[in-house]
Amino acid sequence: MKQHSRPRFQAFFRMAAAAAVLLPAALVAAPAMAHDNLSSTDPEQDSSVAVPPATVSLTLSEPPINTESLNLSIITVQDGTGKTISDGKVTVNGPTLSTGVGPGSPGKHTVQWRAVSSDGHPIEGTFSFTVKTPAASVATPQTVPAVPSASAVTTAPAAGGTTPERVPGPDNRNAPLTLAIAGAVLALAIGATWFFRRRHRNGGA
Repeated sequence: MKQHSRPRFQAFFRMAAAAAVLLPAALVAAPAMAHDNLSSTDPEQDSSVAVPPATVSLTLSEPPINTESLNLSIITVQDGTGKTISDGKVTVNGPTLSTGVGPGSPGKHTVQWRAVSSDGHPIEGTFSFTVKTPAASVATPQTVPAVPSASAVTTAPAAGGTTPERVPGPDNRNAPLTLAIAGAVLALAIGATWFFRRRHRNGGA
C-alpha cells in the first residue's frame, strides 16, 4: 500500500506546483485582456493634413472613467519643433476624448494620451500625424529700370537734323607775333612809299 501511494503523492505534488505557477499568471492576464484599446484617431495616425487641425481627438473601444473633479484623461499635442500646442483641457464624450490645439509649426505632430480604462486600469499611448508646409507664394518680380551711367549719357540730336559737330575755337597763342610782323610790314610799306615819292620829287626838279 505504501508503494502505490508514493507515486500518487508525487503526481499530486507536481500538479499543485504547476497550478501555483500558472494561477498568478492567469489572474494577471485576465484584467489585462479586459483593458480598453484605441479604436481611431482624428487626424488619422500617420496621416498628412494640409491645414492644421483645431482639435485632436481619439476614440477608445469603451468609454473611459472620467470625472470633472479629477483630471483622469490627458492629451498632449506637440508640433514639428517639439512645442506643446494643446490647451491642456480634455473633453470626454462617450468613448471619444478631444482637446483644443493652437497654431504651431508644420511637420510631424506627436500626440501622447492617457486615460483610465472602464475596468479601472490606466491606459496610454502615442500616435502622430504630419502638417504639411504651406506653399510659399511666388511673387511676380518687378522690372527695375536701369539707371544709365554718366559715361553712357549722350546729348539728344536736334529735331529735324543730326547733331552739329563742335568747331574748335581759334588758337590765339601766336597773336602777339602776328601783330608784330604786321606792324613791321606796314612800317616798311610806309617807308618805301615815302622813299619813292621823295625820289620822284627830287628827280623832277
